[in-house]
Amino acid sequence: MFRFKQFSISDERSAMKIGTDGVLLGAWADVEGDRRILDVGTGTGLIALMLAQRNADAEIVGVDISHEAIEEARDNFLNSPWAKRLSVTEGDVCSFESNEKFDHIVSNPPYFVDSLPSPDKLRTMARHTSSLTFDDLVSTAERLLHDEGRLSVILPADSA
Repeated sequence: MFRFKQFSISDERSAMKIGTDGVLLGAWADVEGDRRILDVGTGTGLIALMLAQRNADAEIVGVDISHEAIEEARDNFLNSPWAKRLSVTEGDVCSFESNEKFDHIVSNPPYFVDSLPSPDKLRTMARHTSSLTFDDLVSTAERLLHDEGRLSVILPADSA
């Protein structure tokens, strides 16, 4: 169990554990004034929870392809002070539909391109672009964001 300022989070079931990249993105993304935020590849829900802590008005939706991650994020959301503003959806973000556009999309996406995959299938999906390419992420953002919406991601310099 990891403890943050106003919440605790478990990462026992998710393929990707809580790490520096996610914590930095959750602290760095400027969500002031955002009403609807989408967390792509939410995993444990860490970034969504950090953004909920920083923006008291935002509705935040997490989406992830991993059933285990969705279950863990749902539990982490329910155990937080912001459970009413947080929701999760299981599935591929490339086919994710929403009746309303988002003000902001955040993602700590898979970023290994041509490296050796892990023997753990879920870890490979979470870390390698075979499950979500950078082009797919940008196309999804173009489709789901308001005209003035923003996309915040963490990428290695050589991939950016």
